[in-house]
Amino acid sequence: MINKEQIATLAEEAIQGTDLFLVEVKVKPANVIEVYVDADSAVNIDQCVAISRFVESKMDRDVEDFELSVLSWGLSGALKLDRQLQKYVGKDVEVKTKEMGKMQGKLIGFDAEKVEIMPAPKKTSKKKAAEEPTKLVMDRKTTELKPAIVF
Repeated sequence: MINKEQIATLAEEAIQGTDLFLVEVKVKPANVIEVYVDADSAVNIDQCVAISRFVESKMDRDVEDFELSVLSWGLSGALKLDRQLQKYVGKDVEVKTKEMGKMQGKLIGFDAEKVEIMPAPKKTSKKKAAEEPTKLVMDRKTTELKPAIVF
């Protein structure tokens, strides 16, 4: 079985000196390897290809066969790392908790234990005054945040 830590080390080496950072490495049965990266700016396909080629060049298929995919973390993945959260401070995020379900709001701030969200104002009729949203402080361990896709 291929070592997840070894893959992570190779991926980190491949992205050294760039604004890319490693989010997660998965090694699935039959040595199916998925490397997820994100960036302070954006991740493009050429960067994923370069990382894939670098990691693959350091491994020996004669010793152990594998399938390798290097992927951008993308908009559908939950924000896991402080570096990802920092990128979205002041931006709209989708929030999911067991207690409140799904909602959208603006990420105000975060620390190791909590995230602060300003919920999006509720839509109201012209006759009814809109309620002023109140900042929510949520437990970071039980709250899932994703970038909000706003149209």
